[in-house]
Amino acid sequence: MKRVSTSALALLLVSCAAARGQAGARPSNAQGAEKGQNSRDAGAAASEAQTLYDQAAQYAQKKFDEFKKNNVPYDPLLEQKTLQEQKDLALQNAARLAVRAPLHGTDLYYAGLLYVLAGKGEGALDSMRRFLDDSEPAPPALKQRARSVLAQQAAQLGLTEEAERVLAEYAKSEPRVAADLNRMNLLLASAYVKKKDYARAAAPAGEAYQAALEYARTATDPQQRDTTIYGAGSFYSSVLVKAGRREEGVRVAQEMRARAFAIPSARLYGRATELVLSQGEPFGPPPEVAGLEPPVPPELNVAELIGRGPVKLSELRGKVVLLDFWATWCTYCVKTMPRLNALQEKYKDRGLVVIGVNEFEGNVQGQPATRAQELEYFRQFKRRMNVSYDFAVAADGANDTPYGVATLPTAVLLDRRGRVRFLSISASEAEAEMLKKMIVKLLDEKE
Repeated sequence: MKRVSTSALALLLVSCAAARGQAGARPSNAQGAEKGQNSRDAGAAASEAQTLYDQAAQYAQKKFDEFKKNNVPYDPLLEQKTLQEQKDLALQNAARLAVRAPLHGTDLYYAGLLYVLAGKGEGALDSMRRFLDDSEPAPPALKQRARSVLAQQAAQLGLTEEAERVLAEYAKSEPRVAADLNRMNLLLASAYVKKKDYARAAAPAGEAYQAALEYARTATDPQQRDTTIYGAGSFYSSVLVKAGRREEGVRVAQEMRARAFAIPSARLYGRATELVLSQGEPFGPPPEVAGLEPPVPPELNVAELIGRGPVKLSELRGKVVLLDFWATWCTYCVKTMPRLNALQEKYKDRGLVVIGVNEFEGNVQGQPATRAQELEYFRQFKRRMNVSYDFAVAADGANDTPYGVATLPTAVLLDRRGRVRFLSISASEAEAEMLKKMIVKLLDEKE
C-alpha cells in the first residue's frame, strides 16, 4: 500500500534488454541453402554478434544478482560503476565486431544494439541504417525492431525528419508493437519540444498516447500500465497547452481520470487529478467518456471478516457498495471513519453498504504480532472507533491490485450492478463532499 514513484519518461525510453527480448532472431536456414559455405560462415558470425550483445546486455543484472547473493549493501556509487562497466563492455564488443569487414545481416543489427547499450547513438544509427539497407534477408520482426531503434536514436539526436520517415515505414509494415510505437512517437515529440516547436510535437505526442492506451489493454503489470498511460497522456496534455490548445489539453487530462474508473486504477486517477488541478481547473468529477464502460471487479480476497457480512460482491448486487481501503497506522484513514459511519447510517436503508478493506501486516503499532493478535487488535479498534460497517481483512495486499490502490485512504464506489463508478483518494473535505454526491446519485439510479 505504498506509493511507488517512477519516472514515466524513463520507463518509456528504449531498453536494449527489451530490444533483445522482443527481436533476438537468428538468421534463417534458407540462407545456407542459397550461399553454401559463405552463408554458414555468415551464420556463425551472426551468432557471435548475438553472443557479444547478450554478454553485454546481461552484464549489469548478473553483477546485481551477485551482489545480492553476497549480501553486498546497496551503494549508488557501486551501481553507477556497474552500469558504466556495462557500457564499456558494450563498446568493446561493438569494436570487436567492427574490425571484421564487411559487417552484414544480423551482425549489423546486434552491432546497433551494442552501440545503443553503450550510449553511442551515432554508431547505432549507422549500424541500423546499414542493416535495413542490407540485401541479406531478415525476419520482418527484426526489420521492424531495427526501424524502432533507428527512429528512437534519430529522434534523440534531433534528426526529426529521419525519425519521422522511419516511423512512417514502421507504421505501414508488420508486425507493429504498441510499446514501440509509444516510444518512437514520444521521443519524436520530445525532439520537437526541445526545438520549442509545439505545433509539430502535438501529432506524435497524440500518437504516443494512443499507442500507450493500446499497450495498456494487454499489460500484465498494473503499475507499469498506469505509468505508461500517465506518462504519455500528461506529456500530450502539456504539449497541447503549450501549443495554444489548452482546452484540448485539459480534455486529455480529464479523459485520463475517466479512464481510471474504467480500468479501474486509483493510482492513475490520483495522478491525473493532480494534473487537472495543476492546470488551474476546479475539482470535480471527470466527464463521462463514450466507449469507456465501467468494469465489474473481482471478488474481494477475505481471510477474516469482522462483522456480519455479506462482503461477497456478487451477493451485494442491487446495493451501492463503498469499499474503503485503510490501515490502522494511516492517520487520514482514521479521520475518514466517522464520515463513513455517518454515510452508512444515513443511507443503509436505501441500499448503501460500506466495507472497510484492510490486510494483515504482521505487526501491531510497529511491533511484531501473530495473525490472531492482529485480528484481535482490529476488533478492538472497530469497537473503540464505534465503526458500524464490516471490516474485510485480507491475508496480504491482493485486493489492492484490481483497483490500482497506491495510497491510503482510497475509496471505491460500486453501483447496484457491481460496476466501479467512482474513486476517491484523499480525506479532504472536497473529496468527501463529491463522494457523498456520487453515493446519492447511484442510490437514485435504477438497477
